[in-house]
Amino acid sequence: ERAAREALEARVRSALSRSHSVRTQEDEQLLRDHAFVASALEARDARRRDRKTEKEARAEEREDPGERTARNVQALARMIRDAKSFVLHTGAGFSTAACIPDFRGSSGVWTMRAKGMAVPMPRFERCAPTKAHMCAVALYRAGYLSHVVTQNVDGLHGRAGMPRTAVSELHGTVFREKCTNEACLVTTLARDFDVTAGKPHNGRHRHVTGRACPGCGGDLRDVVVQFGERIDDDVLAKATEVSRGAKLSLVMGTSLKIPPANRLPRLSKTLVIVNLQWTAEDKHSKLKLNARCDDVLEALCGALGVTVCSYDPGADAIGARVLAAGETFVKDESGHRRRCDVKAEEATTFNAGEGEGYDARSVRFGVG
Repeated sequence: ERAAREALEARVRSALSRSHSVRTQEDEQLLRDHAFVASALEARDARRRDRKTEKEARAEEREDPGERTARNVQALARMIRDAKSFVLHTGAGFSTAACIPDFRGSSGVWTMRAKGMAVPMPRFERCAPTKAHMCAVALYRAGYLSHVVTQNVDGLHGRAGMPRTAVSELHGTVFREKCTNEACLVTTLARDFDVTAGKPHNGRHRHVTGRACPGCGGDLRDVVVQFGERIDDDVLAKATEVSRGAKLSLVMGTSLKIPPANRLPRLSKTLVIVNLQWTAEDKHSKLKLNARCDDVLEALCGALGVTVCSYDPGADAIGARVLAAGETFVKDESGHRRRCDVKAEEATTFNAGEGEGYDARSVRFGVG
């Protein structure tokens, strides 16, 4: 019975695929005899087209006119004054101005991979904190920002000057590694280099960095949370606590698709979203700004009367090491993130057609 139904649907679909001018009498008779089947197939195709159109519309990056963004920033400033403080939730889009690609943006890893194109990735050490990162530090020091919850592993919030106690790195960071020996007194080691560079990326030992613990000689592992792995309990507990206690959550640069990070912002009383694309939580937000993170936070600091300092590599151990080695930081030549001076010889690429799994490096800079 099923085979007969599928065969009939195939015949009807074939007839429907031909325009009226080229349909045969047999086609017309078939469609009359099975009008219900034809109608159901046309409705199914229409729904499929609608879903595709909706998906494309949601993936499109849209930037609000400057006047609207300015008005919304003023509204956000008033909301922050009323709330006294806020929690900042950041995703991959927060760091794209540092030349670190996101995933779902128009030039993101997954977007370009679907087109069979590669995405260059600079070394994390050579990526400097952006205006948005420096604005976040200024807002924290001014007492407006209470905590940062980030999905990114680039370490840029800390390098900009945020205290480690004020940042919850849900997916870890490439600048720390830990000892695998539970009896060892050495817990984690902060590094001024990417601990994941040059290590095996696959198999059961993919977290082993290849270095030995200075305390016991055991294997050191990175602390990056890969897809499907469990977030550190203490980190998640802290992120949940600050999110639930916040009167206002400001979400920036994330599509809010990956749990549990996507559930944390709604724990607060009020939700504001800044993202160039649609997010699943737009309907729950008090305010949505389709704008760039750098632009919004820079304008917000101006509205709140907060002075923003420039990034000082000398105050950042990682940045100081880059300069000491005679290297330079990658620059965003476009003023935002479209053209970065990433050299091909140091880039890591993500090519299509290599299976559905992703190389470990392809998931390390955030999953927003």
